[in-house]
Amino acid sequence: PTNHLDLSSCVWLEDHLRGYDKILVITSHSQDFLNGVCSNIMVLQRSKLKYWAGNYEQYVKTRTEQETNQMKLYAKQQEEIKHAKEFIASCGTFANLVRQAKSRQKMLDKMEEAGLIEPVHQEKKLVLKFPECGRLVPPLIALNDVAFSYSGKKKDYLYKGLNIGVDSDSRIALLGPNGAGKSTLVKLMCAELMPTEGTVQRRPGLKIGRFSQHSNDQLEPELSPVEYIQKQFPGMFKDVQDWRTAIGRFGLTGTQQMDKISKLSEGLKSRLVFTELALRGPNVLMLDEPTNHLDMECIDSLADAINSFQGGLVLVSHDFRLIEQVAKTIWVCDQGITEWKGSIRDYKDMLRKKMAEQTKGGIDSGTC
Repeated sequence: PTNHLDLSSCVWLEDHLRGYDKILVITSHSQDFLNGVCSNIMVLQRSKLKYWAGNYEQYVKTRTEQETNQMKLYAKQQEEIKHAKEFIASCGTFANLVRQAKSRQKMLDKMEEAGLIEPVHQEKKLVLKFPECGRLVPPLIALNDVAFSYSGKKKDYLYKGLNIGVDSDSRIALLGPNGAGKSTLVKLMCAELMPTEGTVQRRPGLKIGRFSQHSNDQLEPELSPVEYIQKQFPGMFKDVQDWRTAIGRFGLTGTQQMDKISKLSEGLKSRLVFTELALRGPNVLMLDEPTNHLDMECIDSLADAINSFQGGLVLVSHDFRLIEQVAKTIWVCDQGITEWKGSIRDYKDMLRKKMAEQTKGGIDSGTC
């Protein structure tokens, strides 16, 4: 439910649903949202549902503890089985040991009848990685006295007098309500839009890795992922297996690589977009709502990839946890740009207090 909401709407919905007094079932990739709303977690794994009490954070803690204990018990039982089998094998036909061997065998039979402890099934961890990039002389992107409106008229300016820049060590999150101009600012930085006033300078040789809210729609649905990447980067690899390996690094494996893109889920399409983005070898990542179709595992892997990336980052996201993981600087877009000096948690608390004040004043906080 949070996919296309801004941060203030996410906070409002979280608070509203927390007080909802009827049955509520949520499918979500937002750990922060699940922590704030849910009292129980259902996990679908290997075609089975398992139930856990508590919110998402409590579920992770409890599951980790249980799986650790299960592996200890599994290791202990396997050691007992090993010793019992070794003893039985060593007894041979010695009369004085045959009775003991039979006793050990009965013990093994009872253990099997009762059901042996199974090892914890570990899902293969998805590891995303952006390639190393050369560090260019800063600033990589500089906005000088920039003003912009879609109409070109001063009275409609979303921004005016902007003097900001992006460097290789920038880790910037853009916050603000829907319609405040977050995506517009990214488009100005990427030269998808031209400023009404002022200039936008980009370092010669700069490569921008762009993920937009509509990137999935720009893929060619009748091609397979392998065919699509081959078309985007002709001659990069000679052997088909090399193409498949490159795509596999972003979690597209097996038949997914050869099926038509139209048959892929939105999450897999997003992984294909990230494959294309990485192969371009960017110096700066411009990510506009990259998590909309990613699952939790992929979001965490994306955060790890961003943190190990050597270039700059400009991020637009409604995912509080991702922002907390990767952003060093927070810019609030709302009739201009101001730097938020606190943490993303402080910002969330501010939104919550602001909506509480509006509610007391008789304003519908759902319109924030």
